[in-house]
Amino acid sequence: LRRKLEKKEGDIYLITTSRLNHKNATDDIISAIKYLPENICLLVLGVGEDGAKLQDMANKLGLSKRIKFIGFVDHKDIPKYLAISDIFIRPSRSEGFGNSFIEAMASGLPVIATPVGGIVDFLDDKDTGLFCSPDNPKSIADAVMFLLNNNEDKQRIIIKAKTRAITEYNWDKIARDMKE
Repeated sequence: LRRKLEKKEGDIYLITTSRLNHKNATDDIISAIKYLPENICLLVLGVGEDGAKLQDMANKLGLSKRIKFIGFVDHKDIPKYLAISDIFIRPSRSEGFGNSFIEAMASGLPVIATPVGGIVDFLDDKDTGLFCSPDNPKSIADAVMFLLNNNEDKQRIIIKAKTRAITEYNWDKIARDMKE
């Protein structure tokens, strides 16, 4: 997959997995790329009503070589994309629970998200992930750079987030809690 996606030594892959619509703010991630170094690329997994508009936006910003629109990916194949990525980002404008965030945390990826809806129930800023501001691409870029420039903090966040995902959101625990 690394070869197929042309990931080279030193490249940093950001990833987002979601329906491509206004609510999930993929447009803000695309806009954030212009604030980041050239070796940082974005993988966009998903389809939706904003797909063509988002690809057009990437082209108009001159970022089409740094943003890879993967399209629909079967749920069972998403872990392969998470495994070759470095940071998960979804700066949602609104959100229920967000399984994608928990999957990324369990995969050992640091997560950047907005403090909206159900996200605040499982993500604590600079503890189990990083918050960025809604509708603020520069805030996303700043969060990415924080993770890249602070390896000790990044590793601590990854460990705490993975532990939380595995202990609090595994299916055995959820089934037991629902039964009780």
